[in-house]
Amino acid sequence: MSAEERDDECYTLHLSIHDIRLIHYSVQEAIKYWPGAPARPYEEQEHLWYLRDEMFRCLMEHSFHQDPPAER
Repeated sequence: MSAEERDDECYTLHLSIHDIRLIHYSVQEAIKYWPGAPARPYEEQEHLWYLRDEMFRCLMEHSFHQDPPAER
């Protein structure tokens, strides 16, 4: 889901890797305990999947740039 598809305003946040890890965990828990439709709109679950994947991308980016290469 792109920003155009959500038709929302976009914001820039400055977050530490610790913040990203916490948000990623929180979104995973929200997905785990999501009550489902019709209690919540099904679009919400899709948006949670999008947020989870974005946070995971941040974690992988951090890992790629910050973790030392493994010894061969």
